[in-house]
Amino acid sequence: MNPLYIFLARLIKKLEQQTDLDVINKMLIVYFINITGIVFVAGYAVLALAAKNESLMWFLLAVLFLLVITLIINFFTDRQPLIRILLTSIIIVVFLYLLHTGGTLGSGHLWVLIFPVFSIPLFGLSRGNLVSFLFFLLLVAYFMFHSNVQTDQVYTAAFAVRHLGAYSVIHLLVYLNEYIKFHNYSVMERMIIESKNENRQKDDFLSKLSHQIRTPLNNLTVVSNLVNKSKLDADHRDLFDTILASTINLINVVNNIVKVSEVKIEKELSSQVNFDLYASVDNTLKLFRDQHKDRLELSLRFSRNIKNNYIGDPIRIKQIFLNIIENVIKANPSGKMLVDIDIELLNDQEQESELNFQMRCPQLHLESDDYGNYYSRPGIDMINEGSYQPDDYYIDFTIAKKIIESYGGELKISSTSEMTLLQFSFALRKGTAGITHKPDFDREASQILIVKNRVELGNANILLVEDNAINQKIIILSLKNHVKNIDIANNGKDALDKFGTTKYDLILMDIQMPVINGIAATKKIRELELTSNTQTPIIAITANALSGDKETCLAAGMNDYISKPFQVDVLVNKMKVLLET
Repeated sequence: MNPLYIFLARLIKKLEQQTDLDVINKMLIVYFINITGIVFVAGYAVLALAAKNESLMWFLLAVLFLLVITLIINFFTDRQPLIRILLTSIIIVVFLYLLHTGGTLGSGHLWVLIFPVFSIPLFGLSRGNLVSFLFFLLLVAYFMFHSNVQTDQVYTAAFAVRHLGAYSVIHLLVYLNEYIKFHNYSVMERMIIESKNENRQKDDFLSKLSHQIRTPLNNLTVVSNLVNKSKLDADHRDLFDTILASTINLINVVNNIVKVSEVKIEKELSSQVNFDLYASVDNTLKLFRDQHKDRLELSLRFSRNIKNNYIGDPIRIKQIFLNIIENVIKANPSGKMLVDIDIELLNDQEQESELNFQMRCPQLHLESDDYGNYYSRPGIDMINEGSYQPDDYYIDFTIAKKIIESYGGELKISSTSEMTLLQFSFALRKGTAGITHKPDFDREASQILIVKNRVELGNANILLVEDNAINQKIIILSLKNHVKNIDIANNGKDALDKFGTTKYDLILMDIQMPVINGIAATKKIRELELTSNTQTPIIAITANALSGDKETCLAAGMNDYISKPFQVDVLVNKMKVLLET
């Protein structure tokens, strides 16, 4: 293999492992100085040989050897401070040698003037300034005592003053340039942090606003469905319909607020744990197999040379597949679908593996805008009639794209006349087999999900986990004629206590609660179920409806999700699917 290619590949990998831009810049400066020094010294050694200047040639060959050794150390280690010291020491020796001997045609002293140009950027503003100043003192000492040393090059006092003055000017200019760059970088970094904080505050505000509005809206819609309109006269029925129409308009407004909020996937993933990749993906696909078994067929092929255990965030991995498959289903609202998923090993190294993920599905007929948003194309008849809602065809791959990018990959979508291919790849650090993250319901997922007792909805014992008394009352009124019994838990801790003493056929779980929230309670329930080889269906009923909330709930182990405000029949249908099929 080409040595230059190997060198560049390793250099790029070392740079990618760094997150600090200042460290990356210093690494580049080190490599630039080291490689440039090798080229220049080798060239001058050839010229010295041609000029039959043996002393200069042997000196340059010695310097060339040291520079090559330094490059090798830098290539195979990450000891940047040591490399910078070695390079600086070699350059100081070379510059002093050129100053002492006069170099070619007595111009050796000119090389000394460039010392601040690389020493200040190399060591940083404060340390680089100190290194350059110490070298300046070394020059002063040399000019003061060089007459006492036998040399062919003689410098007058006037020349020494002019030379030191030129060095000082260059030093100050370089220092000023670095100071301005550092100041501008600090200002920009502060502005970026403030901008991120403002965006985070905006998202928090939208999330809280959406949550606060959805809860009373949900009560309005549910109560409206419970009201018997036949008992109202015409005038009151008309007023009631106006209230209901206004409520629906408010729901649309809240949905628009949700669309404004962009999902945020932090560069630093939420957790780095040892997890079973195959079980995490297969368990996620199981959710879709259960919910859409009449028309969706999912095929997962996992390359045999891939390790099962990796270090990363299993919830993020699940969110990728949840987001993509959910939108594939949305883009194909009718008919049978076959989705093939292949996970292959691209590059296997000692510490990590680069994996390639491919998902083949029916042609999505996607169109994209200038912002990278995708839309599925409605039928020609619907376009001509104008009978479709644009939002129904909006395909949101934002969550998957952000998570894939956070792992250093890229989501690529291509289509043929028969199918659409979604492809991405990224590297995962290798984990240890037998050590898994708790709750470890992924590893035993296939065994847990097999054991499922079918229960008629009318005979079901339900646990409602909800901290708001009004919401409790509304949901009980909505479901009391559909189920056998509903118990109430006021928070996640209360739910865990009741779950440990009573068998429930289904759990309705709120998310934002005191003591223990719905996500943490679900994870704990799934952990407890490992010993019983069963799984109780959990439906999230929450006012959290921002982008990514649904995927977070499902990835935590919930079976389904419904956001407030909801229609009672939609909730009842979801409960029937989980209990009776």
